[in-house]
Amino acid sequence: MYLFRHNGQLSIEEFYHPFGGQLDPDNRWVVMSGIIPWEKLEGQYAPQFNRTIGAPAKPFRMALAALCIQQRLGLTDRDTVEIISECPYMQYFIGLSGYQFTKPFDPSMMVHFRKRIGPDLIKICNDMTKQNGIAMLKDLLAECSERECTEADKEELASIVALLGEKPSSDDPDANWGTLMLDATCAPEDIPYPSDLRLLNEARETTEYVIDKLHAQISDSYGRKPRCNRDKARHMFLSIAKKKKTTKKELREAKRFQLIEISRNLSSIDKLINCGASLSGLGRHFYQKLLVTSELYRQQQEMYDADVCRVGNRIVNLSKPHVRPIVRGKAGRKTEFGAKISISDDNGFVDLDRLGWENYNESTDLIPRVEKYKQERGYYPECICADQIYMTAKNKQYCADRGIRLSGRRLGSNSKEQETTAEQKELFKADQRKRSVIEGRIGTGKRKYGLGLIMTKLIETSECVISMALYVMNIEKILRLVRLVYAFFLCLYYFLLLLLKPLQGEGWMLAA
Repeated sequence: MYLFRHNGQLSIEEFYHPFGGQLDPDNRWVVMSGIIPWEKLEGQYAPQFNRTIGAPAKPFRMALAALCIQQRLGLTDRDTVEIISECPYMQYFIGLSGYQFTKPFDPSMMVHFRKRIGPDLIKICNDMTKQNGIAMLKDLLAECSERECTEADKEELASIVALLGEKPSSDDPDANWGTLMLDATCAPEDIPYPSDLRLLNEARETTEYVIDKLHAQISDSYGRKPRCNRDKARHMFLSIAKKKKTTKKELREAKRFQLIEISRNLSSIDKLINCGASLSGLGRHFYQKLLVTSELYRQQQEMYDADVCRVGNRIVNLSKPHVRPIVRGKAGRKTEFGAKISISDDNGFVDLDRLGWENYNESTDLIPRVEKYKQERGYYPECICADQIYMTAKNKQYCADRGIRLSGRRLGSNSKEQETTAEQKELFKADQRKRSVIEGRIGTGKRKYGLGLIMTKLIETSECVISMALYVMNIEKILRLVRLVYAFFLCLYYFLLLLLKPLQGEGWMLAA
């Protein structure tokens, strides 16, 4: 059950603080709370709950704000709750009316927050927050422009307006404007390197655990427990795993033995089930792991028989069967294991265009992203900066028909359609320098916002973390622009103050 709480958010001056004094209204969490339209987003969150049945859920503001704090600071679930209970600014950010010493919720609620606030809802939050932030910045800029400004101040205002990614009103409304940057990357999952022998050993140990549980249910009627060569299989695995270098023959023999053991154990499990044992006694975790083990055995046996190292929908982790190997060809990491994401930089704001656990060709994302750009703004971008993989014949023809400059290295070794004049060469170099921005966004997301290693276990929670990282990046951009406008407004105020001081005398400044 979900209860709407529209009693109005307290201002930072009204926030109860038992230690006395007043909190800083320019604190980042206070400013950030004014950027996010909480009440509008709550209407998108509440429909997933029953109106009459169940205990009241935590407010949407508390859930989203807690995820933002965790993603921004790179904390665990327990540390997130601890730091919220210690900081009054964070308690104001999550919507509390006053500081409290007790924890606002249990750390286990963070998992439920990630499940409820999925990628679709985060995308809505991203769009509405961006619109609200841009509108707030426009109001501040309009207030600044109404004051007396020098030519230098007007140029600085114009540069701040350009950072919003808004088309100037003086331009043709139907003309192309803006720069769209596209790229794709992998968000690695927190899993050990998936060697085939280690996966087979883990699968064998899983089947042995299942045999122990099932035999305990019918030990009186079944008799002796099915045979398992546990010690021998474990010893053979360790003898290979501890070697610095192994020959192909030794590795293949170790795989063969593990496959034989898994096959015998799966047959024994079938016999135990036919004799009356029930899989319901395993629990959800080991039941799912047994199903994954069966598919892993089929894949590994197929690769062993064909003596190859590739198979479709390859499982690389028993606890996370949705993770796939993503071949990126990067220096030091040719293959990464996680979700592949396509992102775009729309004049400074980062959007998640596609998230998939299977490898795909990102060049197919260009046309849908450009059409979304046209739908949101009413015009096409002037330039698209992308990698070489996006330079397909279909994409080039699409951009040429709409007057869009698709800037990037063309496909083909003997292509003659690249820049021919000095002006075109300089334009191409300038576009390539612009494309480094999207590479920087990816690097920042991986180093600072948690995209470098996804620590969650479930597929829905991992997707939430990836989407939330990009959402927090956009909030941070709006926060930087707000502070930039505040700094400009403050400088302008003191400039006018000093300018009028000789005219009004010393008493005017003291009165002000």
